[in-house]
Amino acid sequence: MIKKLLKSTIFVFSLFVGTTLHAQTFTFDTDLQDWSKSWGANSEVTHAAGEGVSGSGALKLIRLGSNSNFGIKNNGAGTVLTGINATTTKYIRIIYKNETNGVEIRLGGTNGNGANIKTNTNGNVSFSIGANSDEYITSYLDMSDYTLWTGDLSNFYLMVRQNEPDTAGDAFYLDEIEFLSSMPATTYSEFVLNPSFDGPSGITHLSGAKTFATRGITSTQAHDGSQSLKFNFTADADDTYWTFSNYEKIYDTPYTAGSTIQVKMWVKTNRSAPISLSSRVKLTNGGTETSTRPITSVSTTNTTMGWEEVTFDLTCPDAFDGVTFWFSINHDAGGSTENLLNGDVVFVDQITATITDATLSTESKKIQGAFINVKQGTITVSGANLEAVYSITGQQVSNTGLSNGIYIVKITKGSKQEAVKVIM
Repeated sequence: MIKKLLKSTIFVFSLFVGTTLHAQTFTFDTDLQDWSKSWGANSEVTHAAGEGVSGSGALKLIRLGSNSNFGIKNNGAGTVLTGINATTTKYIRIIYKNETNGVEIRLGGTNGNGANIKTNTNGNVSFSIGANSDEYITSYLDMSDYTLWTGDLSNFYLMVRQNEPDTAGDAFYLDEIEFLSSMPATTYSEFVLNPSFDGPSGITHLSGAKTFATRGITSTQAHDGSQSLKFNFTADADDTYWTFSNYEKIYDTPYTAGSTIQVKMWVKTNRSAPISLSSRVKLTNGGTETSTRPITSVSTTNTTMGWEEVTFDLTCPDAFDGVTFWFSINHDAGGSTENLLNGDVVFVDQITATITDATLSTESKKIQGAFINVKQGTITVSGANLEAVYSITGQQVSNTGLSNGIYIVKITKGSKQEAVKVIM
């Protein structure tokens, strides 16, 4: 929540605007800054005045097929013209609007050693993007793991790939591209990567596609922060739409069998009828997958276009030290009111997760369903709010790195409150 993509932006960056061939930032304010169609026949690249976040101009790619390219390259005499040093700049920030059906950006070119930019196994360097959007998005592409991303590039291109044909008039707009030595810190909530969809990791770690819907970051809706995850149904759903995360959180100390996982997320939809969602985790122990993948489903009560928090409680019958998270928007083949239809939109934001170890959990006596949990020197609460942690002498203490001892934990839920003694 681990590497890679997507953060919308509405603030103005102070950028170098010159057309020097040694620039590490390209803004396309007045022209294409030596960018053009890189190779192949499946694209048209022009400068689009009036496009971009501030309307100052952008590169415009019209896709004429599923593999359309744009980039910069040398002049054929071996002279390096890109001005991109891949040794010192391991991250790429792009601001773009993708009106097309394309769901992937693939990078290519020639590095400082004259070799093709590929992965360490000679595969492709690809990043997921959201399709069919009417807004500009900022994405961070992480190249730090690619050993072939090195030296002064003599050729560099990006491809917008997959899922054509596009609607006539739709295009991919590149407003800015900047090559960076570092990027903002990635955020997590336990095993959930980029839980608020505001971080630089974006949605590259997410996969799972259906022809009836698209998934991407949006800055038009957010429960908390500046953006959320948007599911746009362009046809009636005929299957469950799963979102898979490829990020696995590994814990130093395994959780015991019977431990519980609670996942919460905020959901908003334009529907007046409820929708059903599921949360699921893949568990591993010592690198081996356990025998079960706990799953649970809930339905919204649904206030049209109002945010609602939904909670998933999962019980893990096996011991585990690794967790990978998935969730879905469900389809009811019987055609009930929970079925998603053409025109439906679902927003998801602020996904949080807590784990309660089966052997280190104290149940509240006054607040039903509330548990105080201890794990690796930290106290968490499920089913209620954690107000404060006190030592046995009554002094409030920081809830991090707690040593063994007796603590008093103050919890609240609505008008109810309780002080619970916890032994660590």
